[in-house]
Amino acid sequence: MDSDLNMDVGVEKVDFAANIRLLSPEMNYYVLKEKWWDWGSGDLYNQSGTPIGKMHRRIISMRALTEVSELDGTQVFTINKKLVSMRPSYMIKDAEGRLLGRTNRKILTLFRPKLWLEDKEGEKLLEAKGNFLGKSFDVKDMDGNLKARIGKSDFFKDLVLGGLFDFSDTYAIKILDSNFDKRLLLGFVIAIDNSVHDKK
Repeated sequence: MDSDLNMDVGVEKVDFAANIRLLSPEMNYYVLKEKWWDWGSGDLYNQSGTPIGKMHRRIISMRALTEVSELDGTQVFTINKKLVSMRPSYMIKDAEGRLLGRTNRKILTLFRPKLWLEDKEGEKLLEAKGNFLGKSFDVKDMDGNLKARIGKSDFFKDLVLGGLFDFSDTYAIKILDSNFDKRLLLGFVIAIDNSVHDKK
């Protein structure tokens, strides 16, 4: 994983900081820690380990619906699987259910996965190319400009630092373009986890 994506896997449980919002303009680094026993639910943290949001996966949902919310429960966006699709595809929607974008995975890329994000009209916005086995991704726009980096923490690092029975997935995303919609970028992380690592 890139050195600038190193994260503290055993995230410290600090006091919920006031005035920190999930989409605050100053936020450019997120850690998403998924609890395996919740099948996709988990928490979001800032770089210092302060909780700033929650993910909730509806277990009884054919579309693998995940709701992302503020700490107070205010929904920010959702992401769900497109049922009828030739390839793994996810739809990102705002809190009112309006489509923001879709993600798709290129099928014949087993060891170096490749996904793209398109807007609601179907125009490609971003492309994520993974390294070997998809442990980290560079996210670029269609002109080749780097917009974000995504990294998955090493399993054995989790095992040692997170405790013997901590098998949760942990991702970090460093956003390099603060003007890009963070709902789409965070949704892209969840789609990568589902499409590449969980095979859901």
